[in-house]
Amino acid sequence: MSRVYDIAEKIKSANEKPKIKIDDNHIYDINISKNVGIFLKGVVDDPEINEEEKMNKVIEAGLGKDALEYIKSLGDEYSNVAYTIIINVIIAAISGVSLEEIEAMNEKELNNNNNNFRKKKKRRK
Repeated sequence: MSRVYDIAEKIKSANEKPKIKIDDNHIYDINISKNVGIFLKGVVDDPEINEEEKMNKVIEAGLGKDALEYIKSLGDEYSNVAYTIIINVIIAAISGVSLEEIEAMNEKELNNNNNNFRKKKKRRK
């Protein structure tokens, strides 16, 4: 008799859209579709798109135009760190991992980049 792998519940759970709560009045569904994942990979890897535009494209693709406009309307109230948190949530949701895992990966990458910078620096004698 062959094995049957019943993944119906896992697929059902995987297709439920997670939400992000920006504040008490603004909760958005996160688009976790395959196409958004592919699009975001292209955006992040495109060297011709500046960092601000990349952040805006990630937020718009993941949360929608209304969410992007709301976040942009907050102006300077939102720091770069706040944008990074929102983007990390979107990436975590699309990747199917926890926010903590994404943050740990970012921290590891940042530490590796800092170590590489230090190694390249030469001391004068």
